[in-house]
Amino acid sequence: MAETALTETMIRHAVARWYRALDRHDELPDVLPYLTDDELEMRFPETTVRGHAGFKGWYDTVIRKFFDEEHTVKSVDVELHGPTTATARVLVNWQARVWEPPEPQSHWLGFDAYQTWEIRLKNGEPVVETYSVDFFDPMPGSAKL
Repeated sequence: MAETALTETMIRHAVARWYRALDRHDELPDVLPYLTDDELEMRFPETTVRGHAGFKGWYDTVIRKFFDEEHTVKSVDVELHGPTTATARVLVNWQARVWEPPEPQSHWLGFDAYQTWEIRLKNGEPVVETYSVDFFDPMPGSAKL
């Protein structure tokens, strides 16, 4: 039976599943259910994308650029706005490697990413409407993005 109200637990589990999918570079059809389509806006430091079509372009780029990715969720603070909407403030540590041809070696990246997600309940599951990377805090020794 589909859930009729968002809960903090549902949101925390969705955040964890999202980052596992990104770490594995899951296929696009397996990632899209985490996101609304028409209402979706994702704000990254390098670009803003809208809808599934915009996300597809961004995702195709990043899964080819970054490898050995590891996201570690440090905190998820949830503010429920009613039974079907919420805001989550997510702090995730992101580490990856990147290789820029023709460099002889890859480079390590490490950042704490402070994010704000606007979430709503759709078909009994939490989905992201707005995803904003608010700030990147680089770890010591990290290459620049």
